[in-house]
Amino acid sequence: MDRKISSQEFDHKKHVKEFKRICNQCGKTWHSLESREKQIKNDVGCNACIQALTACGGNTGAAVQSKRNVESQQDLYDKLHKCPSCGSGDYKEEEIIYEKRE
Repeated sequence: MDRKISSQEFDHKKHVKEFKRICNQCGKTWHSLESREKQIKNDVGCNACIQALTACGGNTGAAVQSKRNVESQQDLYDKLHKCPSCGSGDYKEEEIIYEKRE
């Protein structure tokens, strides 16, 4: 069996981190990569900045499209934090780190 890797030993070049979530309502288990969640969260922030800049510049069409992008990315992020079976946000979370496969 593989040795358990701690958060302190985590190196994004050598390891992969994921979240194992277990719904407290229905017992469903699902997994999400930390890197994917970070990327989505970064996209939300970038799109919000773009939205603000385009709105200040008077380009309301671009601002509206950017707002949709922010909402879409936020919806995706929120979906990763809800049970895919029952939709509950009541879950236990465990961080799992393992070696990248070559």
